[in-house]
Amino acid sequence: MQATNSNQVPRGIQAVYAQGGTPDIAAVINGLNTAFADFKKKNDEERAAIMAELDSHAVRLAAMKMGDPTASAAQTREEQPVHASTGLRGSQIGAFYSQRIQASAGGAFGPRANFGIADFIRGAAGMSGVSEGVRAALSEGVGTDGGYAVPDVVMPTILDAMVRASAVLAAGASILPLGAAKSVTIPAVDQLPKPAWRNENDPLATGGPTFRPVTATPRSLAIVVPISRELLADAVDMDRAVRQAIAQAFAKAFDRAALVGSGTAPEPLGLYGMKNVQKIKQTGSAFAYADMLAAYQAQLDADAPAPTSIIMAPRTLTGLAGLVDTLGQPLNAPALLDGVVRRPSTGVPTNLGDGADESLAFIGNFNTVQFVMRENFNVRLLPELPGSNGQLAFIAHARFDVVANYPQAITVIEGVTS
Repeated sequence: MQATNSNQVPRGIQAVYAQGGTPDIAAVINGLNTAFADFKKKNDEERAAIMAELDSHAVRLAAMKMGDPTASAAQTREEQPVHASTGLRGSQIGAFYSQRIQASAGGAFGPRANFGIADFIRGAAGMSGVSEGVRAALSEGVGTDGGYAVPDVVMPTILDAMVRASAVLAAGASILPLGAAKSVTIPAVDQLPKPAWRNENDPLATGGPTFRPVTATPRSLAIVVPISRELLADAVDMDRAVRQAIAQAFAKAFDRAALVGSGTAPEPLGLYGMKNVQKIKQTGSAFAYADMLAAYQAQLDADAPAPTSIIMAPRTLTGLAGLVDTLGQPLNAPALLDGVVRRPSTGVPTNLGDGADESLAFIGNFNTVQFVMRENFNVRLLPELPGSNGQLAFIAHARFDVVANYPQAITVIEGVTS
């Protein structure tokens, strides 16, 4: 026999005893129903107030992570270093879009929260069997060009995949959604202030900091993805495949634009062409740790934060890993470079220089870099063409620009020959 806890106190209505005729019993039941209804109403109101308070705290937390000036300065300092640009990184991406979902009519746990990008494309293609959430998202997100804005519930899954596929995003660059604004002006730091000692009544020294306004104007980027109608309708795990294709394609384009974009419309200006991004030359016949140390020193000499990543072409990364000493043993990186993560990117060109065989290496603190995004991704179905073997094609479209709010935090090593 299981022992009972004598400290437990029964709660709620345990039993109702009524003595009297039918009218009396009916009155008692009616009274209980009224009392219960009043209790339920009061409880619902209190619960709604608590949930509203929690939502307010959640939104404030997201605003703090986005660099909102009304957020606690102490909390902001704990979240990220002072030189880091505002925007979404890591778990902040999901939190930002979750709060937008909560603010919508469907709510965070409504039916629209249970579908992925492949389901969304099936709905845009007019296929049967799509969920109520997909239909609602399609009706709300239709554009003037016949495309559909990718709903908030799908955006973080694509952006998370992009962060893993993009060397620049993985190195710490942020994503700054603009909302309805067509452009935004961001201050870039060109020179740090230089304090000077002074005697009493002597004039104050002036000079620095030099702030330069940088206007980010998101440019259009689109990719065309062909897909079999039957595969889209029938394949298992189609969402992962579509998400991977879109994320990796955009990640490669983001990296190339952020690193070496020409700045000639419609392409954004990349770090290589930005004012005050430092440049040094490779010193030896092959790229080596000595070149990384020289770039490291150049940043510290410019009072920039220490580098945390270096982005290079895949051939440069493997060449660096293949360096050996006179005995044929692999060379170890100097301890100073332990905190510098080496990242490959096919967005780094390898056809530069007179011989069309040189490359670049970008070392720095990429927390100072932003991708300014104008709107959610957009998906538009193209008409099925005769002779296309039943294939569909959809256009994935995005609008973004690149900004470095502390250009000295990035150093480009030129003339890389390996």
